[in-house]
Amino acid sequence: MGMRFSVTAGEHASPVHRASLALLATCLLAPSALVAGCSDDADPADSREHYSVLDAIGELPASIEGDAPLIFTGDLTRASEIAGLNRPTDADSDEVNAWVADLTAAPDPDETARVFVPLPGALIPWESPPADMDAQVGWSVVDVESFVALTQPPEHFLVVSGDFDDDTLDEDLSEVEGGVVTDVEGADLEQNLLEPTAFSRVGAPTRLAEDDGRIAASSTTDAVRDWLDGDVSLADDEGYADVATALDEHEVYAAVLSGVQTGIDPAGLILGSQGSAEELQALREQLEDELPEASYDTVGIAWSADDQAPLVATAYHFSSEADAENSADPLRELYESGTSVESQRPFSDYLTVENVEVQGSVVVVTSRPAEDVAINFAYQALLQRDLLFISR
Repeated sequence: MGMRFSVTAGEHASPVHRASLALLATCLLAPSALVAGCSDDADPADSREHYSVLDAIGELPASIEGDAPLIFTGDLTRASEIAGLNRPTDADSDEVNAWVADLTAAPDPDETARVFVPLPGALIPWESPPADMDAQVGWSVVDVESFVALTQPPEHFLVVSGDFDDDTLDEDLSEVEGGVVTDVEGADLEQNLLEPTAFSRVGAPTRLAEDDGRIAASSTTDAVRDWLDGDVSLADDEGYADVATALDEHEVYAAVLSGVQTGIDPAGLILGSQGSAEELQALREQLEDELPEASYDTVGIAWSADDQAPLVATAYHFSSEADAENSADPLRELYESGTSVESQRPFSDYLTVENVEVQGSVVVVTSRPAEDVAINFAYQALLQRDLLFISR
């Protein structure tokens, strides 16, 4: 574990590895711009209204994609507005912790919060004090308007957007190569346990670069170089692109996307090593009966809000439009009548389905968190590989 992207604020303990991350954009005119519809003279405040999940994943180099990476993105300015929060502007402010706690639903995970932003550890002040981070690299979470991050251990990658320029990155950072600097000298992923940094508990180097109001931070040099080159990104992947596009239709302010590992492991879900082969097979068949017959390869969970309460949009990408059409009703049935293998409680205790729609090869389930249920329940279910996020 290099960079502090391992656990996001507001998570509960889980038997599954928790990866997290973050960063992204306002008005950027690079080929992989983070926000659509901006111009050279656009007001940055106006551009925040155009935050886009699709543009966010366009900041992630395709070279760091793995089997099932976790992608986190969010618009901190929009989320703060929805929650009625005042953004701190000083990294030394005592208000930073409270602001981040409110954004991440950390104060009381059993109470439905107004917003949830899946921040990576690098942007969480109780992981690394913002003042320390600002002193080490020249910026901190208080300077971030929006973000996108990807974790594919041992590699982690983050892009933040804000009022950044050529002078933002601390002048004491060491140059690695043209445009790329580092907080620690040494090889990629090399550890120095005696000298932890703002980005890494184990003292591994973090490579950074600034371009057009964005800053990339990564555990490897190649990823930052690929980002600067701006060639192929995850927005060129059909599954991620279709899911992101579907989520953007819901005017979301934050999202988590992931590839899906297919297949049910009933031993890992419920019985552990105690079940016989016959019991495990019977359980596998029982669980599969609750799932859509067609497999999906990519999922996305995103958060928005209306006048009534928070909304959660969950998107499933199938291999064809026909598979998506045939899977809409089974997915609704799973949400409304299925049972969590983690808690053994109905999913309807946690989420109330508002709508199920098909957008090309994507099925989007829109729901609301039930009263006194954590707004990030679906995210926890994804990390735990509960039935809502298991594909055949």
